[in-house]
Amino acid sequence: MFHLRAVATITIGTAQKMFGTSWHVYLNNSTGAKTALPVNTPKLPSGLSGNVDTVAGLGHVISSGSAGAPDVPSVTPVPVVQPPVYDGGTPTRTGTISPGCATSTFPSSVVSSEGLFPNQIDTAYGISAMHAAGFQGQGINLAILGEAPTPTNDVTTFRNCFGFQGTSLKIHNAGSIKPILESSLDAMTAAMVAPKLSRLDLWVKQLGQNNPQGAIELLAAPIQATTNGTPLPNVISISYGVCEATVKPYSAARTLFDREAAAIDALGITIAVAAGDSGSSTCAHGVKQSQLTSYDEQKSASWPAVSPWVLAVGGTNMSLTPSNTIASSGVWNDTEFPAPYQTIAAGGGGVSTTEKRPWWQTASQSDDRPVPDVAAFADAAPGYAIVCSSGVQSCPPTSGQTITDVGGTSATTPLVAGMIALWDQFAKSEKWPKPGFIPPTLYHIATHAPTSFLDITTGTNSVFSSVSCCKAGTGYDEATGLGSPIANLIATQLHH
Repeated sequence: MFHLRAVATITIGTAQKMFGTSWHVYLNNSTGAKTALPVNTPKLPSGLSGNVDTVAGLGHVISSGSAGAPDVPSVTPVPVVQPPVYDGGTPTRTGTISPGCATSTFPSSVVSSEGLFPNQIDTAYGISAMHAAGFQGQGINLAILGEAPTPTNDVTTFRNCFGFQGTSLKIHNAGSIKPILESSLDAMTAAMVAPKLSRLDLWVKQLGQNNPQGAIELLAAPIQATTNGTPLPNVISISYGVCEATVKPYSAARTLFDREAAAIDALGITIAVAAGDSGSSTCAHGVKQSQLTSYDEQKSASWPAVSPWVLAVGGTNMSLTPSNTIASSGVWNDTEFPAPYQTIAAGGGGVSTTEKRPWWQTASQSDDRPVPDVAAFADAAPGYAIVCSSGVQSCPPTSGQTITDVGGTSATTPLVAGMIALWDQFAKSEKWPKPGFIPPTLYHIATHAPTSFLDITTGTNSVFSSVSCCKAGTGYDEATGLGSPIANLIATQLHH
């Protein structure tokens, strides 16, 4: 699951003509920095109307004497303070980037990009601290299960650009399937968290909608490969998910998936699954706003994230300090942002209608399985900055590689899966018992060491006014679960 945000650089004057609104220049009195932003909601020109869902990021930072200065006199200076925070986060980049090769290789993309860079995300979640201590996934295997491949050259460029050289990605069963941006996001996120894994594998099978049987076959792939000498993974990352209501009739296939997942758990492997990108109304995912029905808007969680044998990963937004620590965080819900950033997208969450609450989920009072278990930064505004090329479906049309900004729980799932790889490595180095299937341990840690998580207490994941679910609060909630795991703090608690 992902949302694509393509970027382009134009002058303010051109933007005013193209989008039918004037721009104001806002002055930060404390720093002297100026930011140009649209006064009203931009209107799509005829060539884009009907083909673009959301226009966002129409801001431009102007420093004194910058190249953009000649374009400024036509707009009116308005003194303001720093951009406000909406339900815990801002829709534009905050913090400080380490651009790596990006400023020399992709200068125009970096200037106009708003996505958070790898150094920012790694710092925010205590991953950089583990890297500094020597924990980068050595001796651990991670498997990604996806519907299509990614160009290995894009992944290599990302690694080399941002300093994550390590184990090469191996892709299995791709055949002639066209690469997709979601798999690029999966692989690059895993690589930035655990760059030196013993193995990083991407297993491919086209699934489409409502195909639990195909999901069973895909889940089996890395296990069956052991007959050919491929070692078992320590953790599996799955970004696939569909509206639970649509797979409810496939009871036999869902039972088989649960049994297969339980058997994998018994091998000491954690399966991390994306909780969805349409808030508490998963059936609305991928449906154009003009075509939404009451069925699409109904309250529904995402399958297979609701399986009691997986770790369901939801989404948050995030604002960073200049040192890239987390200043504030809330439930990812883009309907809470001001125009022009609004879109129907939010971190998945809710209560299952097909699965019972597992024994280890002690933080919930529901008899049915609530999701997610944990959550982390997924907001497509501003998104993750990754590398992609023109041969990848959903990448911006370019003549070569570029940087684009992508969000969704397809990012948080490999992010957390990479953390689990680091935790496995840390436990092994300390000669502690293998963490194995991690959810019971995480719920236990949340009870006796709650500061190991960033508790998300702001926002809701409801994207439609007719649906009341799910509000963040102190402790566990059905919008962000236990909250956001802080990798280095969780690591030290694994033996308790």
